[in-house]
Amino acid sequence: MKRTGVSFGLAALLALSCLVSCITKDNTLGTALVPANQDVHVRVAEFDLPVGMKMADSLQTSVSQSVTVGAIRSDCYGLYHSEAAMSVTAAYDSIIWGKNPTVNSVKLTLICDTTLIVDPTQRYIPQNLHLYRLKVDLDSTLIYNNSLSADDYEAETLSTGGTVFTGGTSYTVDLDKKLGEELLKIPMATLDSAELFMKAFKGLYLTCDDPLEGTEGGRLNTFDLSSSYITFSYNYDDDDGARRTTTETFLVGEYYCVNICSSGARPLERALAADALYLEGNCGIKPHINAVALRSMIENFAAENDIELERIAIAKAILYFPFEYNGDYRQFDYYAPTIYACTRSENSAGYLYYSPIDEIEDSSFESGDIDRASLCYPVNISNYLQALLKSDPASIDAGDDLWIMPTVTTYNSYTGATYYYADTYYYTQSLLNGTSDARHPVLKLTFAVLL
Repeated sequence: MKRTGVSFGLAALLALSCLVSCITKDNTLGTALVPANQDVHVRVAEFDLPVGMKMADSLQTSVSQSVTVGAIRSDCYGLYHSEAAMSVTAAYDSIIWGKNPTVNSVKLTLICDTTLIVDPTQRYIPQNLHLYRLKVDLDSTLIYNNSLSADDYEAETLSTGGTVFTGGTSYTVDLDKKLGEELLKIPMATLDSAELFMKAFKGLYLTCDDPLEGTEGGRLNTFDLSSSYITFSYNYDDDDGARRTTTETFLVGEYYCVNICSSGARPLERALAADALYLEGNCGIKPHINAVALRSMIENFAAENDIELERIAIAKAILYFPFEYNGDYRQFDYYAPTIYACTRSENSAGYLYYSPIDEIEDSSFESGDIDRASLCYPVNISNYLQALLKSDPASIDAGDDLWIMPTVTTYNSYTGATYYYADTYYYTQSLLNGTSDARHPVLKLTFAVLL
């Protein structure tokens, strides 16, 4: 009986399966109940990207306790030069000079964190570094790559020999004893206040000679100021009349430092970059997309396809910046690890700054990381483009333009928050394909048209 029951059950299941297989699926069932403005079809379109090149002027280069000094000349970008200003403050409170103090020596020691070269043979080339005394007060208004010039520091160097640096882990140079004599005249009340001391001693300015005219190469040296210092050795009489020697330490860049840099790539600026896109770090040349031109491109597409612009709902909008592999793996040593679309804005205090668009904070979007397998950088601008299409055309200005820039990410363990910035610290050179190349920059758009 059990066998008969099992056989009957299997037969019933088979019969049911046959009935199911004969049912016809009707995909339109229920569509009459869907509102017309929600009955949409997803579409895909690809656009040749109208991208040019432009210099990033007035870039914020005030970086916490780090400066980059050096120069690199290349055939493509011309001369890139970086120098730096830094504050000087006492390391300890209540410095007492003692009786009859006299200067023994003053030395500056800078700790080299990293070096950057574009020619492997240039890693240990000798460079002449020069140290000067600042003439202006360092404050929060001097934050840009062009905030200071040669007029802002004394013409006479503080260095007394030993100015050659060959790219080692540290650089130590003797400073003019006149600096020490001046320090001995500063009263304790001023020494104890960083604000008052920086008024009395305005800071230091460090420069580097350029590579010889007509030669390529060079090196950029990044110094970690949190580990750098000035040692001031002096002699004095103790209470018993004995002559003593002691040393005081002064900090550099603890309160303020800024990189003053310039690029010779301005001749590369153009509205449409047909042959190549050059992307320099820091204040150098950047791919640039005019917001008005970008919106007009979508408007023309919509008109040609009889689509009302306001009915376009963007699901995804990705910029692709392809590049070619030259066969040398060291090529990527100089490429930016990540790039993203940034805008140039002015805050309520009137300061200019470059910042990535909000999409960079969404982990589900393309992050702009270099893709070595596909040889491209993908950059998501979905929300930005949707907002641009909804904007009043008359309101679109240069503040809506996109600057393709290297970016950095920092994680704050105290707040648990991740922050994204335009990279104003590292110097990179990324050669991307131009608009006339077979693999050229494109916008890939996934969208729907609301009915």
